[in-house]
Amino acid sequence: MEKQRKVTMQTVADEAGVSKATVSRAIGNYPDISDSTKKKIYEVMERLDYHPSAIARSLANRISKNVGLVLPADDDFFMNPFFQESLRGVAKTAGKRGYDTLIAYNGKNETNAVKRLVNSNKVDGVILMRSVIGDSTVNYLRKINFPFILIGKSREYNDIYTVDTDNADACRKLTNYLADYGCKKIGFIGGRRDSMVTIDRYDGYLQSIRENDLYFSFDLVEENEFNKLNGYMSMKKLLEANQDMDGVVITDSLIFSGAIDYLSSVGREKDIMIGAFGAESNSFSKDKHRVVNVDVGSMRIGEFSCGKLIDILENKDVDLADIVDYIIED
Repeated sequence: MEKQRKVTMQTVADEAGVSKATVSRAIGNYPDISDSTKKKIYEVMERLDYHPSAIARSLANRISKNVGLVLPADDDFFMNPFFQESLRGVAKTAGKRGYDTLIAYNGKNETNAVKRLVNSNKVDGVILMRSVIGDSTVNYLRKINFPFILIGKSREYNDIYTVDTDNADACRKLTNYLADYGCKKIGFIGGRRDSMVTIDRYDGYLQSIRENDLYFSFDLVEENEFNKLNGYMSMKKLLEANQDMDGVVITDSLIFSGAIDYLSSVGREKDIMIGAFGAESNSFSKDKHRVVNVDVGSMRIGEFSCGKLIDILENKDVDLADIVDYIIED
């Protein structure tokens, strides 16, 4: 059996048709290397699965003093109040501690955005804005041992640094609130099925349904992308299948906004009680709708995540998992 060749910086240089020194300076993001040459070198590194992070961080002890914030690969996330508030928290904390915030986005591929930051030595650590099952970005950062914080939690790993809310408990108590109010048939509208926040909040919803011995069927559940249009369509589907539904739990602010638009369009504002995460950003709607809100502390999550990452970069002791308190508001 042929022995697999070890990939080195010289291998990358040979494949890219440049010198080893040029590869080293491209990794260190030196300005004397053209963008086109850097791009060619990064593409070769990607193809050969070469991970130079340890080298990049050691080059002349270069430290960027930048924190990278990686956005999910969907345009609607830019409009999400959770992102906006979390970003404020990250930037505020980074500035106080002498760091700047660098935002990375790459269309439909978050991992490529992260690789671009890491390979060019633009950031000292990364914050991932949400967690999904089988996340290739988490796998990549673990593989190269690059500092990062995950907002949310990982189903696959228990050895990564996270900042989260107890979403299952929050949704259980939110659904209980609707049950205590007198709702007998409570629906659920969540985001993507592979999203850990949707999974946890759905688990909390089901736990409350069982505890209160309430009616349940799968046509009371809608899960889709985190955006306003899907909120509108999900509420429409739930009501078409369940005309007597008197309560609904909604797990996201954008979804909530679309759902209340549908309720208003059919004149059922007062018929259905809503328990929602992030409804405070749509507080105008509370005058027309019966709404209970869960405030997960988006800005506090951003502040805590950034502070924790910088503590790691400065070799301070931190806990693996931290939970930010939530508040239920009626």
